[in-house]
Amino acid sequence: MNKKKVAIVIFLTLALMTVEVYANASIKQMFTTQYDNQGTELDECATCMRSTSPPASWNPYGAALKDDADFDRNNIAQALENIEELDSDGDGFNNIDEIRNSTYPGDPDDFPEVVEVTQTPTPTSMETAEPTETIASATPDTEDSNGTLNSMFNALFTFAAIVLMSIMVRKKNV
Repeated sequence: MNKKKVAIVIFLTLALMTVEVYANASIKQMFTTQYDNQGTELDECATCMRSTSPPASWNPYGAALKDDADFDRNNIAQALENIEELDSDGDGFNNIDEIRNSTYPGDPDDFPEVVEVTQTPTPTSMETAEPTETIASATPDTEDSNGTLNSMFNALFTFAAIVLMSIMVRKKNV
């Protein structure tokens, strides 16, 4: 295959990859509008994506959003609502609680701070006591394999697209 054909195949592959990146930017915009978190930590691609460089891969929250039956790139409002009560990253907190606390719903290592308040027993008439607070932090131990599968799928898809385009170019010249 000559250099011109190789260049065309590479150009087409990169062009197809950038379409997904731009589509995901519109998803990010709809997310920040729905949850009114523009300018916050969640106003970035990492809310749904593990990586935005090719091959791009979804994190557990983004995968749940994309896999929802109501997912539509032009209007994701219903799909966002559908996955609010899920715990996509398995850290013990549902997605909406993480969003409200500006923590990533797709990152098991980023979760809301847990504060437990314990009140002492009611004092008798002979004694007086003030309520005390106990603050404890939870650090759940979780493992995620969705990201690895997404990365492998994206790499396989990209490879298949390149091979397919090469075959098409060869058949055209025969």
